[in-house]
Amino acid sequence: MNASPDDVTVASCTEEPRDQAVQVLEQVAELLAECTETGRLARAHKLAGKVTCQVDKDELIIAAVAKYNVVVDITNRRIQHGCRDFQGQARKLCLCKHVAATLLAVEPHRALSIAQELANGARSGPGVVAAWRLEVITRFSPGG
Repeated sequence: MNASPDDVTVASCTEEPRDQAVQVLEQVAELLAECTETGRLARAHKLAGKVTCQVDKDELIIAAVAKYNVVVDITNRRIQHGCRDFQGQARKLCLCKHVAATLLAVEPHRALSIAQELANGARSGPGVVAAWRLEVITRFSPGG
């Protein structure tokens, strides 16, 4: 999917100049298109502006998207989430709209790095391969 600048929402988690951020987010969107279906990615674009980063550290992202949490553990190459769609998508090693929206909302170069890894996995087989684990969670509590 080739996103135009009008399709890309630069979310509150970014502080980069808009033009550069839009260009990088276009690359992120192209890579995410290899990890999820076009319709889900379109819905993710709409949700990206509503993502709230609760924790945004070098190796950990915890974001609130709609009524769900998304955890991106960069150190352990693990994505944790609990929506019903993700439960099915994780079995197919693909992403749901909430996870894609989270990646569209974080700092663009960081999102690009994660999306490149996910897409590289997708190129070697359908969806996202074992380099990143997709784990279904029903509740999240820090430290527990």
